[in-house]
Amino acid sequence: MKFEVLERVRWNDCDATGIIYYGAYVRLVQVAEEELFRACGLPFEALRREMGVWIPSKAFHLEFHSPAQIDEQVAVQVYFSKIGTTSITMKVEIYRASDRMHRASASLTVVAVEKPTMKPRPIPDEVRAKLFLYAG
Repeated sequence: MKFEVLERVRWNDCDATGIIYYGAYVRLVQVAEEELFRACGLPFEALRREMGVWIPSKAFHLEFHSPAQIDEQVAVQVYFSKIGTTSITMKVEIYRASDRMHRASASLTVVAVEKPTMKPRPIPDEVRAKLFLYAG
């Protein structure tokens, strides 16, 4: 099952020609990631403070298909493609919302770590169970 969030391409996301700057896709993926975890009942603040689960990014891959424009509304679809022992990989597809023109594809891998040492730790079972709501 995929989760979708709508977002707008902001002025500060674009270059002087009004086309999205490639680095702005990182922001769009981060918005989708945060809202996906929230939809699973795992807002980042609860993960960190209540459960002691820290999930820094390990790998990010992005492929461009067509350029988004300033003020364009985009649909960002995301799901968990792999839920490992210590890592989680998300697949992301970004489309122009009005006609589903494909803008970009991305993947993001995060790793559960012990905060003081930043060493990998197993993802708690109660977290894993909630992630399967949007696993593909």
